[in-house]
Amino acid sequence: MIRHTVRDLAAGLPPSVEPRALQTDIRFVEFFGLPGIGKTTASALLANGLRRRGPLVGDVRIAWETRNFIGRQIYRIGIVAPRFRDREFRSLLARIARFVIESGQSSIVDVARVIWNLSFLVAYVQSERPGKNTITIMDQGLLQGFLSILLKSRHRATSEKWLDILFAIGVHDMAFVHLRGEIGVARDRLLKRGDRSSRMQRASPDRDLDLWSTADRACRQIAADLEGGMGTEDHAGVLAAVDVERFASPEDVAERVLDAVLLACLERHRLCDSVAQ
Repeated sequence: MIRHTVRDLAAGLPPSVEPRALQTDIRFVEFFGLPGIGKTTASALLANGLRRRGPLVGDVRIAWETRNFIGRQIYRIGIVAPRFRDREFRSLLARIARFVIESGQSSIVDVARVIWNLSFLVAYVQSERPGKNTITIMDQGLLQGFLSILLKSRHRATSEKWLDILFAIGVHDMAFVHLRGEIGVARDRLLKRGDRSSRMQRASPDRDLDLWSTADRACRQIAADLEGGMGTEDHAGVLAAVDVERFASPEDVAERVLDAVLLACLERHRLCDSVAQ
């Protein structure tokens, strides 16, 4: 992969764009991919890499620093509760609930869990979106929320597509990073963690391979749908893909992610400038 310095990137910007605007109004960088593929590690290393770029990207932070379960739920309630006054949020929540219920989840617990998780993520994005010159990095964002729905879905027909709900939330200020890796790579890394925080770790041996195959298909489908949908002028977000090989170090993956995000943002600048002209 060709390495680009900040000077290279700034020199490639259209004359009408200041180098510090390379963030292209991006407010969120969100990772998605198989459990264990390295999203959390990559998000922390990406944050450090972006911070070293200084004014080029503005302030950088990682969403919701680690909390225990009770502290996390209290924090979420504090984010979600005020949003109920907003009509747009209530409408999105109703659409999410309808989609989850119609998809045919495995249990009532799964229905409640994924609705609550996505409700928080939408509320969080809406509350953070008005800020300026700050990029928030999420290792577990909206796409991982929709992935959770697809993993437990009985694939029933729904009245609308998950992608339409995502576009209603808005992708114009988001950069999505797909960490792509083989099932064996993700599975081995996840099992080495041993914390049983993922449903993949708790799956019975007879369902383990089926669940991983389902997750892999869902990730690929999400990426394909997103790439096709974001190719329109109305939904101009940023999508980058980074391959994770078995022997790739976390630092190497993070450097690839940094290159991919910066170059994707630069390409978006060029696209927006050509449209404006």
